[in-house]
Amino acid sequence: MSLMFVNSLKKSFFFNAAFIYLIADFFVKGMQFILLPSASHILIIDEYGKLTLLLALLTALSPLISLSSEAAFSLFFNRNIGNNKSYLFVHSLAVAFTGYLIFSAFFLLISLFDDHFLFKIISYKNEMLKICFILFFEYILTVTLLSFRLSFDKYRYFVYFVLINVTKFSCGITAIYLFENATDYLNTLLVANFILSLLFALKFWGITNLFKQASKFDFHLYKRILKYSLIILPVSSFAVVNSLIDKVYITSLLSINDLANYSSIFLLAGAIQIAIIALNKSYMPKLLKAYSIEGYKSLELLKKETRLFLVSIFLIYIAFLLLLPNLFIYIFNEKIVFSVEIFVILSLSFLFNALYILYTNVLSLEENTAKYKMYGYLVAIIINIPLSYFLTLEYSATGAALSTLASVLFAVIILMFIVSWKVLKFYLIMESMILIISSIFIAIAIVMVI
Repeated sequence: MSLMFVNSLKKSFFFNAAFIYLIADFFVKGMQFILLPSASHILIIDEYGKLTLLLALLTALSPLISLSSEAAFSLFFNRNIGNNKSYLFVHSLAVAFTGYLIFSAFFLLISLFDDHFLFKIISYKNEMLKICFILFFEYILTVTLLSFRLSFDKYRYFVYFVLINVTKFSCGITAIYLFENATDYLNTLLVANFILSLLFALKFWGITNLFKQASKFDFHLYKRILKYSLIILPVSSFAVVNSLIDKVYITSLLSINDLANYSSIFLLAGAIQIAIIALNKSYMPKLLKAYSIEGYKSLELLKKETRLFLVSIFLIYIAFLLLLPNLFIYIFNEKIVFSVEIFVILSLSFLFNALYILYTNVLSLEENTAKYKMYGYLVAIIINIPLSYFLTLEYSATGAALSTLASVLFAVIILMFIVSWKVLKFYLIMESMILIISSIFIAIAIVMVI
């Protein structure tokens, strides 16, 4: 029965879904590749550097503003608690709104002491509060799309995922051309997200239905989702801090030009993240479904597909290392300087992050193991904060990239041992070590040749 279950899922879902998610993510990421290079030709270097930082903050802060309640939504979706999807959505949204209030108040408090704390080009009471608004409205869109994926409705996911991002891209690029500054881009994105989230709430959840579900609000369910979200919150917090350390030090220790160059290379290296996220979008819902039936036995049953995941990412990594550097000079303005070393180092970081995602997938299967996800990035931060400072001082942006790589690698190793200790002994250890060692050798060879 177990084998038939896995085979039927594989035949009906994995490859078709993976392909559809990959196409959708490549299309959306392609728009980002148009956005930043276009902005590099339009904006002065200071505004371009600010735009890259704002985009990084929008990505990094997303799980914090929502308190990562989308993780709870995923966990409970296939359980009895998720039988009424609208009811689950309302309570998840309530937790996300709680997060919005907490972090808005937090950033407002910081602004009273130092409105440009950490980032001298970003205002907390202006840009950061707008980011909180944007990401709360984004949560409605994210969870709606997540419900499509968890329901294996890949075609509807594809259509609306693309529609949302085409709309936001069109509004954003128009704002950059018309106003030629990063702040107005943020204002335009705020309006776009508000309108889109309102339309999605009307179309897919129904305002009347949402009020009906809210009238039956269950504080016990709210607290259960909040409790799981707070378990995940340190994970998200540490991940956010770790992802921004390099940019904080580059902003404070180097120049805005260095930030602009580094962020542009970061965007290019992050192309591999498209494949990682797309494959995980197809892999994770199936793992959740399999786990609800087979328990931890599902990890062994899906081991072949997990290895396929890693092999696919590894091959894409090699292809991107060879192809993407040649594109840089054609898409970015000549004032943006490319570095092969930084590109290769950051590409390795994104590749290793695929391993981190696979291990966090396992720890996300149970409420009582989710808390262990925090230890990977906690160790990463302890290493990254001092290491990035000294390496950035000594080797500029290349040092910041090296510290980022080291922190991600340490995070992977920590989670590798936690999963083997708590869930399944020696889970993916051999595969992980093969991927790490072979990818490092290839990276060294690419740097020497190019």
